[in-house]
Amino acid sequence: MLPENEPPQEFEQLEKFFIFCLVWSLGGTLVEEDRDKFSEFLRNLSGLILPSSSLYDNYFNIDNLTFVKWEDKVAAYEPPASKKFSAILVPTVDTMRYSWLIGQIMSLKKPAMFCGDSGAAKTVTVQSCFKDLDNEKY
Repeated sequence: MLPENEPPQEFEQLEKFFIFCLVWSLGGTLVEEDRDKFSEFLRNLSGLILPSSSLYDNYFNIDNLTFVKWEDKVAAYEPPASKKFSAILVPTVDTMRYSWLIGQIMSLKKPAMFCGDSGAAKTVTVQSCFKDLDNEKY
């Protein structure tokens, strides 16, 4: 049994997950130059040991309750046999991150606006997510 003044162990894990959610809810709308400021603000506010890189560069793995770099989740590129150039999606940290976010929003069945800089592969990323949907369900 824990002493009265000591928080339960899972509190730190819950706070890390909460910080990850803050990054992609409140901080997801920030432009690139403000993301580092927001990441540093959350790091200082928390007091927990968080990844040394930007919080935007890390994914919170709910299975083992740790931060993992998005780049570690990027699949190796396999060129398609025959596709139009505009339909090719090269897996990058950004496409992995935004595909995951789209999947989370779609699982909630809530509308969302997907925005970003020109050339950030928004259209191809969204089309790729839609292509993988079950035709009967959607």
